[in-house]
Amino acid sequence: MKQRIGNVVLAVALAVIAPAVQAGERMWSDCRTCHSVTAPDGSVLARGGRSGPNLYGIAGRTAGADGDFRFYSDAMRAARSRGVSWTRDNFVAYLANPDQFLRSVTGDPQASADMHVELRQGGAALFDYLRSLAP
Repeated sequence: MKQRIGNVVLAVALAVIAPAVQAGERMWSDCRTCHSVTAPDGSVLARGGRSGPNLYGIAGRTAGADGDFRFYSDAMRAARSRGVSWTRDNFVAYLANPDQFLRSVTGDPQASADMHVELRQGGAALFDYLRSLAP
């Protein structure tokens, strides 16, 4: 009986999560101009550019902490030094208005992001998609 209940719960969870991940995957086309998702072993999980940081393992990672990316803005470095991490809520808020997010988390009214794209809707789905690519 417990096995059956567990299977039902899993099926319901997949029915809810899978569409969000698929929606996020569709949104990736807007991100891949600058970003890629590349595993530590070099496997490319989502092709893209290299002018932005690698988004592999972004879920839970400290903001501005891709050690291979050297072009973070001063504001993103300040967010990192304050321990800001990429929770779903932070990720969604950043995508909706990168400058405002950085101003909020750093306390600097002049903080500016180097990302010049705003994604006012769908950030949670994109976060779920990126999270699905990394264990």
